[in-house]
Amino acid sequence: MSEQIYPWFSQQWEYFTRLGQTQTLPHALLLAGPEGIGKHQFARMMVATLLCEHPADPFLACGECKHCHLFEARTYPDFVHVTMEENENVISVDVIRAMISKLYLTRHFENYKVALIETADAMNVNAANAILKTLEEPPEHTILILVSSHPQRLPATIRSRCQLVSMHAPDEQQAYSWLQKFSAEVNWEPLLKVAQGGPLRALEFHQTDLLDQRISIMNGFLGLFERDARPLEISTKFESVEFSLASHWIQSLIIDLLRIKSAENPITLENPDFYRPLLALAPRLRVPLIIDFWQLLIERKRIYDKSLNFKLFIESMVLQVHKLAAKNLT
Repeated sequence: MSEQIYPWFSQQWEYFTRLGQTQTLPHALLLAGPEGIGKHQFARMMVATLLCEHPADPFLACGECKHCHLFEARTYPDFVHVTMEENENVISVDVIRAMISKLYLTRHFENYKVALIETADAMNVNAANAILKTLEEPPEHTILILVSSHPQRLPATIRSRCQLVSMHAPDEQQAYSWLQKFSAEVNWEPLLKVAQGGPLRALEFHQTDLLDQRISIMNGFLGLFERDARPLEISTKFESVEFSLASHWIQSLIIDLLRIKSAENPITLENPDFYRPLLALAPRLRVPLIIDFWQLLIERKRIYDKSLNFKLFIESMVLQVHKLAAKNLT
């Protein structure tokens, strides 16, 4: 294959190789680790290797056989890929039931039948319940691979049925060395800090306008707490960004506010570059109010549907936040 195993995942790949070569792989694996470190790519390389007709030495998909070509073309019949649809916030029970039905069909080839569930923690309650029996007793020659950045959001019943593979971010020097291969002239340190140590996220920030969008969204959200805020003007900042991404950024700010309220100098922050404005805002907010913002955002994510009038949806949310803030700021 053209891709290579990220150096910070060498131990995890050795573990996978040992189990794969001895045919002792568990029937369900949970790859868990922070965002932006490459665990999704790792999972896809695992799938490609399991489906390959003649894995190379060391254990790795050859990229040349019929099975590899089918996988690259996304037409391999014994592979089921589950992820959130664009602009969706959950993996529904219907999606999981469709996956299970496919897993019980007769295999086309002698290799494993594999299901990959990305962003597994996005499964709603019904979806999580629906998959339990399959995780415990999957069809013969079937492996399920779940990937999660927030494994604590998965029910304990799911976690207990999977073999946990902890995916760790590289240390700073390892991350810098990897990023330097793309550009030795870029100052990667601030990008890596904003990306919370995730080198792939730092690279994405550098190669796109994602970092500028993030800063705009976060400044807009914090601007809603000013007495002279103009919420309808601020809402236009949110309209240019996918809602799932914008809501994720806002959630991270709310988490940081709660951390600062509990300890003025928290050990970790989701957004270290916003520490000063958050520190200035935190004394003006009561904890119940911050929790109200969290619940409001969760409710908005729950009802969001891409068929809605997006502009009105965003304006309504922003006005609600501003109204709550105006009434309760100390």
